[in-house]
Amino acid sequence: MKYGIFTKARQVEKIVNYLNKFTDIDYVISTDKKEIKLFDFDIGISYCFPYVIDVKKDGRSWYNYHPAPLPEYSGSSNYINAIKDEVKKYGVTLHKMTNEVDKGEIIKKIEFNLDSKPCNVDELGSISHYYLFQLFKATIKSLGDKL
Repeated sequence: MKYGIFTKARQVEKIVNYLNKFTDIDYVISTDKKEIKLFDFDIGISYCFPYVIDVKKDGRSWYNYHPAPLPEYSGSSNYINAIKDEVKKYGVTLHKMTNEVDKGEIIKKIEFNLDSKPCNVDELGSISHYYLFQLFKATIKSLGDKL
């Protein structure tokens, strides 16, 4: 089972450093949407990837690590909406992707309490990304079992 992981440039190093600890995880990683068609892999992973992927056209199983609780905070404005809502509880989500953004079956969600209402996007984003990487580490090896 080979993973194709698509993410933002600032996430690459920590993902690679984690995955390289294992000899049984085969993967390619990219920040370029064009490489989805070029790489050979079985399972697609979107880890905060900023582009919409046409998963039906691609034909492979795809999973998304979303830095917010679903279905409450879908899309790219999730932090702004949570701040407006003055949340004291937040979360991160792993879900199976469909062609509807952030609508697929939820595989696992981690929820956490906030000490106080978040003040800005950077603050909430930092907390979310810490938990999102914990979710990644807890689930990446088992995604191949979902097929």
